[in-house]
Amino acid sequence: MKSTRPRCPRWLWRASALLGLSLILSCSSGPAPQVASDPAPLSETPPPNGKPVISIIAPSDSQLDDMLKSLRVELSDEYRVTISPLRVEESSPEIVGRIVARDRPRAVVLVNNSTVLLYRNWARSAPAPPVALILMASFAEELQRTVPNSVAISYEVPAVTAMVGLRTLGLDVRRVGVVYRQGFASHIARQETLMQVEKLTFVRQELSNKPRVQDLRAALVHLQRAEVDAIWLPNDNGLLSPTFLTHVWLPYVDRLGAPVVVAVRSLVNEHAEFGTFAAIPDTQALTVQAADFLYELADADWKLRASDVRLPISVKRLVDVRLARRFGLDSSQFGQVDFLVGR
Repeated sequence: MKSTRPRCPRWLWRASALLGLSLILSCSSGPAPQVASDPAPLSETPPPNGKPVISIIAPSDSQLDDMLKSLRVELSDEYRVTISPLRVEESSPEIVGRIVARDRPRAVVLVNNSTVLLYRNWARSAPAPPVALILMASFAEELQRTVPNSVAISYEVPAVTAMVGLRTLGLDVRRVGVVYRQGFASHIARQETLMQVEKLTFVRQELSNKPRVQDLRAALVHLQRAEVDAIWLPNDNGLLSPTFLTHVWLPYVDRLGAPVVVAVRSLVNEHAEFGTFAAIPDTQALTVQAADFLYELADADWKLRASDVRLPISVKRLVDVRLARRFGLDSSQFGQVDFLVGR
């Protein structure tokens, strides 16, 4: 008997690899199953022991558990570390205020953009917010400027670092296509300044802060006609929404004729065939860097001299082996890459 299930375009099945089962289920008959709730968050902080406190506020996400536990270990000799997982959709600035009032921390570590935004809304009306260290947040340099009494470690690996990594695999990269929203123009300008050392230039496609599907499609067509050597995709959720991934990026990426370099591990996915190469922060090294940063701030009596946003000290590289071969990358150099996907 012939199946009655509607046929999905190939790019939609590829999108499902990036976005979960929801897209596949939309092509299937019958109701979608219920999605299980998030696992239980990290256990509460150990009992007080007289040490000063550092509060970590993070989304309730089991994927962050190992990193948060490692950061607690790095700080535990001198601090009592509390970890407060938040379900952002159920949270408010008042909850952040209650955490700070409960812990009375010397510093607060804010993980992820959503947590930073909650904290910012509270801190802007607080008389003396503690020092805040922003971690694992997109466009941390722009974000840090809006958060009172804060510093940050960038979660964006510079474009030049990614492109040099691509060159080690044999691609002669010189002209790099980039699509970005208007609000991130200063970030792109800083990236381009760093790239000049390696004689790399951007071919820019600037979109409005609220682009339409047709705007992004037109930008990709322009990059294709410009015959760029690679495309660098910043970690901007506004351009990586399910709508844009499903209806623009994945249907069009095969036509671009150039590898797409991404800043998110999940976008290098053998089933989706999207990102060819990624350079991402080494999470374990990030925890050590964050702890060292906090100890440095403590030595300065928690007084900030100026805005301070630091680059990650260690980078992990990923490559989709099948796409890399399609673009003529040198497989004999794959040993220099940390993770080979789809080999």
